[in-house]
Amino acid sequence: MSTPHALRLDGELTIYRAQELRQTLLEALAQPGDLQLDLSEVSELDSSAVQLLLATRLDALAAGKQFAIPAASEPVRQVLDLMGLDALLH
Repeated sequence: MSTPHALRLDGELTIYRAQELRQTLLEALAQPGDLQLDLSEVSELDSSAVQLLLATRLDALAAGKQFAIPAASEPVRQVLDLMGLDALLH
């Protein structure tokens, strides 16, 4: 089992930050180990951010890495639950 690489994101994860977030997530995936996202300080999550999370999960799996969100704010939990994606939360 590899040591996870933890990344903390905060603020609004919306389409206005999509390009920045994609680059940040790709850089995190380039690090050794599995990827864990701390989203406990995220105040808003829109569908573009959900797409980025799903794409990052697929990229991680393709690279043989695990992807988890061990910490999430209430807004994140609500959106993922509404979309039936609460399994991403660990």
